[in-house]
Amino acid sequence: MCEKYSLGVFFCFFLVVFGINGCNKGESFDKESSEISDKNFILATKYVRDELFDDAIHCLNDVIKSHKNSPESNLLLGTVYLDKKNDPVTAIYFLKKYMDECGNAKQTQVAEQLIDTAKKEFLKSFPAYNGIAQNEAELMEILKSLKNQNTTLRQQIVAYRQKISDYETKINALQNALQSANKDKENPRSHLPYSPSEAATIHTVEDGETLSSISDKYYGTPNDWQKIFEANNITLKNPKSLRTGQQLIIP
Repeated sequence: MCEKYSLGVFFCFFLVVFGINGCNKGESFDKESSEISDKNFILATKYVRDELFDDAIHCLNDVIKSHKNSPESNLLLGTVYLDKKNDPVTAIYFLKKYMDECGNAKQTQVAEQLIDTAKKEFLKSFPAYNGIAQNEAELMEILKSLKNQNTTLRQQIVAYRQKISDYETKINALQNALQSANKDKENPRSHLPYSPSEAATIHTVEDGETLSSISDKYYGTPNDWQKIFEANNITLKNPKSLRTGQQLIIP
């Protein structure tokens, strides 16, 4: 389990890291303009001592915005997020930023230990974690397994969403067909290619007749047979399905 610091131990840890040792790359700097002398940094330490951690986080973020390098603020933020905010992911982010900016090997080791603790805390948030991981290799193996499971779940979600989309398309098509059928039932002549007010002749099909011959009889050309077919597409499945005695509308 992650060892939680009491307030006194936590603040002592802060003083040891920042007040005594601190991160030092061997660069000279003006104390008044340094990160640890920033008024927001000093105020953040007071907020930490008073357990006003959200206010401390706000001040430390302001410090980071104001300074090109702010390792102490990153380390303190990482510790607060890990120990007080129960947010190991954010803690790892700030601790790694601290390691990138700080050249003090001893304090880098402290950050590495905190990152290791944060990883274990993160893994404990997953039901699949059984608490047996004892080293970095085992932690990475568990993370890899969880990542693979997550990838599989994402692929399944994409497949299910596609199926849902296909079903919705089919349902919409069926609904449209049903609405169209209901309209045809209510007004079977509404889909005819000509207005009911237009003149039309009823022709009874005789033996041997075709749509072309009927077109030639009424229009003087066999080429207008499609006009007759379209006018009778309710009863004609295709142009060759004429039956002797069948009645056709000649528009």
